[in-house]
Amino acid sequence: MEYIPIIKPYLGQEESELLLETIKDNWITGGKKVQEFEKKIAELAQCKYAIASSNGTMALFMALVGIGIKKGDEVIVPDFTFIASANAVILAGAKPIFCDVDKQTFNIDVLSAKKVLTKKTKAIMPVHIFGQSADMRKVLNFALDNHLRVIEDAAQGIGVTYCNYPVGALGDVGIFSFYSDKVITTSEGGMVVTGNPDIADKALMLKHQGRRKRGVYLHESIGYNFRMSDLHAAIGLGQLKKLDFIIKRKKEMEARYYDNLKGIVNIPYHDRNCCNVPFRINILVSNPQKLAEYLKSKSIESMRFFYPLHKQPCYEYMKLKDGLFQNSIWAYEHGLSLPSWVGLTDDQIDYTCDNIAEFQKNAR
Repeated sequence: MEYIPIIKPYLGQEESELLLETIKDNWITGGKKVQEFEKKIAELAQCKYAIASSNGTMALFMALVGIGIKKGDEVIVPDFTFIASANAVILAGAKPIFCDVDKQTFNIDVLSAKKVLTKKTKAIMPVHIFGQSADMRKVLNFALDNHLRVIEDAAQGIGVTYCNYPVGALGDVGIFSFYSDKVITTSEGGMVVTGNPDIADKALMLKHQGRRKRGVYLHESIGYNFRMSDLHAAIGLGQLKKLDFIIKRKKEMEARYYDNLKGIVNIPYHDRNCCNVPFRINILVSNPQKLAEYLKSKSIESMRFFYPLHKQPCYEYMKLKDGLFQNSIWAYEHGLSLPSWVGLTDDQIDYTCDNIAEFQKNAR
């Protein structure tokens, strides 16, 4: 069996044709393709505004500034997430305050968030981890009771719904990422989504050098260049054409994995309120590191779960105790992500499962 990578972008004729069209038009910076991509993402998220950005981290920064986060503020962030969630808060001048996650879903635990609430807390950032929605009813009620803004980190959540509503714009503002490992990609790229015109305007000004239109040299506020190019948007438009197929195939793959591995490994919990889109296909085992090394010896790539934020070297200065984040630590110590790119064949899935079964049998 040839090497099986954990993820690859699913690119083809659609993206090639749109890229060539963009080059022939001789307009490769942000233009009509970006506008079309923004419109389609707004429709997908069922919101009024979508503002494209250079990547998901900058989208988070734009969203945070858009809701008024500033120096001295605190934003509650789950301890179990990719580090960009917290880093964007620092970039906005505020302080990320970590809370634990639910042991079943690995999403933000509102009871844990309540314990770290202070007078400086201005927002909460649910992260729809691994393509499963956070419990937004609890998050929104918690935010309402405590006068907090809600910023959804839906970097891994394109196409995901909660109680039949798309994630991303359920709170005040949200973001998507289109990095190369996401369900759909633009190579590098992100998107701010919101129904609030003031937030949308602030995000636009921030990414566009403090102005609303190109070719104008009056800058009303301090801004930067976080723009997406038409080349990136062209790839995204091509990806959107096959989003339904990508979601369908990912769900088929997840079902095949879990059918094969039933009784061999533990399968992560799926919240019935959430229609998930598996950004990663995950399993829970007693020794994920040894299993990962074994799979590598069989030409199968896998990946450990996110390392808890409070234990990251760059956040050691916070001196936070492990006891506050038992579920985040448990997830890291048991979780492993398996190959989950759309081009994966059933034979490759079966081969991966056979090797997991062999390892687990010998590990007992």
